[in-house]
Amino acid sequence: MDSELWGTIRRMRTVDKQSISAIARQLRIHRDTVRRALASEAGPPANEARGRLPACKLGQFSRYIADRLKEYPHLTASKILLEIRKQGYRGGYTILKEYIRELRPVAAPAAFLRLETQPGEFAQVDWANIGSVTIGNARRQLSCFVMVLSYSRMMYLEFTLSQRTEDFMAAHVNAFRYFGGVPQSINYDNLKTVVLSRVGSEIRFHPRFMDFAGYYLFKPVPCGVRKANEKGKVESGIKYVRTAFLAGRVISSHAQVQAEAERWLAEECNVRVHGSTRERPVDRLEADRARLMALPGNDYDCAIAASARATSQALVHFDSNRYTVPSGFAGRTLTIKAWPRRVAIYSGARLLASHVRCYEKYRVVEDPRHYAELLAQRKKAQMSQLVEAFLGLGADSKEYLRGLGASELNLQGQLGKIMALSAQYGKCEVNAAINRALKHQAYGAHFIQNIILQQRAARNMPAVQQVVLTKKPQWTKLAVEETDMALYDELFEGNTYE
Repeated sequence: MDSELWGTIRRMRTVDKQSISAIARQLRIHRDTVRRALASEAGPPANEARGRLPACKLGQFSRYIADRLKEYPHLTASKILLEIRKQGYRGGYTILKEYIRELRPVAAPAAFLRLETQPGEFAQVDWANIGSVTIGNARRQLSCFVMVLSYSRMMYLEFTLSQRTEDFMAAHVNAFRYFGGVPQSINYDNLKTVVLSRVGSEIRFHPRFMDFAGYYLFKPVPCGVRKANEKGKVESGIKYVRTAFLAGRVISSHAQVQAEAERWLAEECNVRVHGSTRERPVDRLEADRARLMALPGNDYDCAIAASARATSQALVHFDSNRYTVPSGFAGRTLTIKAWPRRVAIYSGARLLASHVRCYEKYRVVEDPRHYAELLAQRKKAQMSQLVEAFLGLGADSKEYLRGLGASELNLQGQLGKIMALSAQYGKCEVNAAINRALKHQAYGAHFIQNIILQQRAARNMPAVQQVVLTKKPQWTKLAVEETDMALYDELFEGNTYE
């Protein structure tokens, strides 16, 4: 309503003696607007110039809009726009929104009582998303955990790479250590890590978090629904972190931002003169510490606990990565416990593996010792196959194997070289060389090779050319059964050819 409309209404009522309904009908405004103008002895301020023009442009729909808002005060302008467009309205959204703002009563801002707590009595906690950080091949969400002691305004700040309940509890433990004790009660928003569900005054707390609270003896106090003012100190703390610490800062890694946060707490945040107390939080902390509850002898175990079956390759999956366990536990169901910097794997109470936690994705985190048993088994199997193949060369190979074993040479290496000569020259030539070497007690692959070369030179035989298949190199490893040439000699026995 502007001053012109206010004056017109008063003139029509006082001078023309028209009724409220007649004035509203002629000016196309609501009767309540007419009553409001008549009840006011002075015109509205200059900035209240929004009633008449929209009402005039809305025309026949202004009455419908006013009635709808009277019946349902919380209807939105967008909802009413859909309704009147079905009735033929062709105007815009902005003019409608201005008209509804004029009609709808403006609620007075809520007033809150300022409460000051006693030292050690209360702390407030919040957790905020602040973006993400790149770790190797992965992009991880970055959150900041803030705890503020209500009396001293001493702040603890920690950055986490997830918002699991376990990370939330671990940040509490670090905060308690930082402050030197545990507050009697802690205020929270209705975080899922604290409150699972809430119906009216009935609150269902997260069971593991309540176990954690019972261990440290503090009382969790959730705020009322949509009442962030009940933890205004930590809300202000989050805002202060965003503006005074994070604003303009380039975050390259989780470790970097956490180290810088610790310096900022010590050098700026907790040594500044606080706007409300007009004292430094670090100076008021002494009063808090005198009333904080003592820390227990051991920290609460905040590890993430899960079970997983090890694969046939002795790998256990956790958080998009794989961690090795001793090969003897492949295929078994094991227990995983993970902390922010470490992953441990157990079989019952027995610790099998301990790895540095990886925050990348799809990586294999290995401990070479876990493959020692498997490699030993594989080496033993390879040796067994090698001995079996060597014994198949001929009748003299068993005795020659005994002599090789008694020598100071590496048995597996020598057998491998002799079998390579067999693949190159054939069993017959190698067996003949073994027979000759036995007579001279010459044990070793180099003796066998020299004998073969001497025999071939005596028969004027050409050197054997190594076959190289560049496109199919795996074919060079194929084993082909060697044909016994004596078979052909038997076919020609007793036959004479001219």
